[in-house]
Amino acid sequence: MSDSSRRSRRRRVRTLALLLVAAVLLPCAGCPSAARLGPFAPEEEDLLRVKADEPLRDLVRRGGDERFAAVAVFRDAAFLRHSDAIARASILILDEFGNAAILLLQPGKVLPLLKDPSVRRVAWLGPQGRLARLDPALEFDLLSRFAAGNEGRDIDIVLRFKEPPGDVDERFVAASGFRVVTRVARNWIVSGPLSALPLLLRSDRIIYLEGASKVRSMPR
Repeated sequence: MSDSSRRSRRRRVRTLALLLVAAVLLPCAGCPSAARLGPFAPEEEDLLRVKADEPLRDLVRRGGDERFAAVAVFRDAAFLRHSDAIARASILILDEFGNAAILLLQPGKVLPLLKDPSVRRVAWLGPQGRLARLDPALEFDLLSRFAAGNEGRDIDIVLRFKEPPGDVDERFVAASGFRVVTRVARNWIVSGPLSALPLLLRSDRIIYLEGASKVRSMPR
């Protein structure tokens, strides 16, 4: 192959690569992933009020393309009955159990999801990166409780802090709906409703959360 042919081939490859990158990165006007700001139609507002929790409603109304994790509760098995439809909507399933699943969403995908009759409700969980702070067993417990509809019951959770916690952290825990049960160095056991766990995930001072039932002893 001559030098000119090789240069021409390299240019074609670079052009194709740039087109592929543009297709991924540039927003698509009118596509369902592009969130729009309100006002929404009355029936859409009703869907938000009935099927979405308050943090999720606020996020949808603000719009944007921010990706976040949310817990969706379906009327039947999430993976067996709805995984194909979720994939066709370009929604990623991060985890699932029974009729509950953790989905990776964008604001513009929430209303189409809520319009599905098989979706009972959706609750905001937080940015995807914060899920790494959840112990897998606690994440499984979260899904099972949402699936059963008893996420409002209290649960004991171990909070592991980056630095020794103090009064500021105690006020944050209380404002999140939890109370401190035990303090051991950088680790606290707190008690509160599992539905309020997303509020605890907002703190960058908490580096790991796990269920207290699986922790026999807390390191000093």
